[in-house]
Amino acid sequence: MNNVLQIRIVLFWGLGIFMCLAALGLHLSSYRFSYDYAVAQMPVWALVAGLMGVGCVFVGLSYLLTQLSGEKKRAAWFVVFLFAIGFMARVLLMGSEPVLEDDYQRYMWDGGLVANGLNPYLYSPADVLEGRALSSYYQLADEAYPVVERINHAHLRTIYPVGAQALFGVAHKIAPFSLFGWRLLILLCELIGFALLLKLVWHFKRDEIWLAAYWWNPLVIKELINSAHMEAVLVPFILLGVYAGVNKRFFTASVAFTLAASIKIWPALLLPLVWRRMFSQPWGLVGAVSFAVLIGAAIIGPFIAYGLNESSGLVAYAMKWKTNSAFFPTFEKAITWGLAAIGNTNWAPLIARGLVGCGLIFVLARLVFSAANGGLQYLSQIFIMSLLIFLFSPAQFPWYFIWVAPFCVFFPLWGLIVLVPLMALYYAGFALMSAGTFEDYRLPLAFVVWLPVWALLFWQGRTIWRSSDAQ
Repeated sequence: MNNVLQIRIVLFWGLGIFMCLAALGLHLSSYRFSYDYAVAQMPVWALVAGLMGVGCVFVGLSYLLTQLSGEKKRAAWFVVFLFAIGFMARVLLMGSEPVLEDDYQRYMWDGGLVANGLNPYLYSPADVLEGRALSSYYQLADEAYPVVERINHAHLRTIYPVGAQALFGVAHKIAPFSLFGWRLLILLCELIGFALLLKLVWHFKRDEIWLAAYWWNPLVIKELINSAHMEAVLVPFILLGVYAGVNKRFFTASVAFTLAASIKIWPALLLPLVWRRMFSQPWGLVGAVSFAVLIGAAIIGPFIAYGLNESSGLVAYAMKWKTNSAFFPTFEKAITWGLAAIGNTNWAPLIARGLVGCGLIFVLARLVFSAANGGLQYLSQIFIMSLLIFLFSPAQFPWYFIWVAPFCVFFPLWGLIVLVPLMALYYAGFALMSAGTFEDYRLPLAFVVWLPVWALLFWQGRTIWRSSDAQ
């Protein structure tokens, strides 16, 4: 082994240990982001600088991976150590204060409702707090204090589908109204996700060192463990759908993506890529589609039954949310200018979302009609659809990066890698909001994040499209 290679290997393990130390540092400083402090008192700019710094280290790690990787199987101890470092970073954040995030409060409230046999779709938290609900909801709110008082957008009824609600209920059973119980479930899902990623790495004869592209990713660790976002419970179902598909078990893949859609609706767009490959298995296709229709009815039914109105979280998200995006607000504004010529701009948001949706469906159709059974092509197509849904979503929160993060093990695009430090700028918005200047900087800040990402993806992404189109 030459000296340069030895140095790179030592540096690789050193960067892994650095990720653990960064997690420890976030844990030790996270108390400054508790409910005891107003945002103006929180060290938000220090957080942004720290996250960007750790993200830049991850960019360096990714470059190092390109220098160290080869198509080979490494010793078992190597995989164990790689796993242990990422696992330790996650464990270090299990007891931390969530930093500038509070979505988990809604998860815990919904989980409490489900576990106690109450309907999470019937009332908004504001209905309960303001006396417009049944007495059983008030009793649970007393037990849940202060969870229900801290839910964001409390005037909206829950947006989360039945699969997510079931998992919230499981977390409540583990530890009622406890963030630790929810985090335990997240950690379990992360372990399952790692196991599936490892099996995919072996299937494609990929060097196991690339597992670090996901398992050591600081954005993934921060958003899933510290911020406790529900994308963690989505990852195993997506990876199961991928693993089953590359092994031509398409019925299992369809079930996995259908269950993923019961947690977050967007994976439903992955189903046609599976079904196209089942044309030679007509009864399997009928069963897969029937299961998807059944689960789809269970997903949409409660939202329709209890009203698609101004109190519906699903309607509010679908029609109004546009956060941390550079593309969508610009696209919507261009449509607004076009409609101004005819004197009516009210339809601009709906038209913008409709055109984006049509564009995604067009790409999906293109991928479906080029579908064959090759494992790499299947993986590429699932990645492309997941990536485009992420890139063109009106809301592009940092945790939405998790939708594509596992694919970085196989497609380490620099556009996605540089997004890890750049996404830290999302949190600068909290400091700007507390200073009353957020609206002045909202779009420029988004362009700072996304312009280099789009440029790099355009430069490197053509290779991925060609692999998705190969017969």
